[in-house]
Amino acid sequence: MAPLGIRSRKARPAGRDEKTPAPVKTSPLGGAVWKVLSIVATLGASRLATLVATKGWQAVTGRPVPIQGDYEKERTRDVVAFTALSAMLVTAARIAAERKAADYYRQSTGHLPKALVDARPSRKQRRAARRLEKARSRAGRAVERATSAVGSTAKDTKDAVAGRLPG
Repeated sequence: MAPLGIRSRKARPAGRDEKTPAPVKTSPLGGAVWKVLSIVATLGASRLATLVATKGWQAVTGRPVPIQGDYEKERTRDVVAFTALSAMLVTAARIAAERKAADYYRQSTGHLPKALVDARPSRKQRRAARRLEKARSRAGRAVERATSAVGSTAKDTKDAVAGRLPG
């Protein structure tokens, strides 16, 4: 038995490295189930977040929700504040709902939905990753040069100080 965190060679499929994920067996129905599950979760979360924002606004301010287009009664800052609050709540609820739906799908089927697994980076993302890798390697080389320069300067200084001190 291998220690915790270390996988034995027997556990690794032949011909695969650590970075290559194992192929996922999916059924044709799985994609449709995931679409329905994610849509229902997203719509439900959006509706619930809107309701929470509306009731929260009424509870905190004591006034009804500012209506777009009612320029005589509503202040601009109230409209902006409610819009920002409701947008933030709806976005957070949608993200949380989609993650929970993905967890439920994974627990039910044993794998993530194919739509989430097959997310391949775009050309722009690949280019940005290459640029980032180049920048990291340049920064690493600069750090090595700086530390070697400091190291030789420190050694020369140490030798000079040692030579001046009585021995």
